[in-house]
Amino acid sequence: MKDYRKANLAGFDLRDMDLENIDFRRANLSNANLTGKSIVNCDFTCANLQGVNLKGSNLRGANLRGANMSGADLRNVNLEGADLSGTKLENANLDGANLSKTYIRGTDIRGVDFKNVKLKDAIIKLVYDGEFKRISTLS
Repeated sequence: MKDYRKANLAGFDLRDMDLENIDFRRANLSNANLTGKSIVNCDFTCANLQGVNLKGSNLRGANLRGANMSGADLRNVNLEGADLSGTKLENANLDGANLSKTYIRGTDIRGVDFKNVKLKDAIIKLVYDGEFKRISTLS
């Protein structure tokens, strides 16, 4: 696994980078452009992904535990089977996203619209939308 732990890639255009088997734990990828990328076997634990553009990307099974994805463009992104526990999604755009089989626990969902999001078989334990709530579905 390539080691990019704590790397500062803020604002970088990473569309030409091979994004397989990378350790991005605690890395700063805020406002980076990863549009349409297939991001395989990468660990984004506690990474700063504020304002990142992941539109149309495939992050199936990604580890995003504790990541800050506030204001991220996640339109049409595939997060099937991803771990979003403790992730901050405040004001992220999830229009058309696939969150099927995703693990959502302790996730900050303030300002997120789930109307056009696929949540089939998602495991939803606890979310924060101004206060912590135990729920089984998002709407």
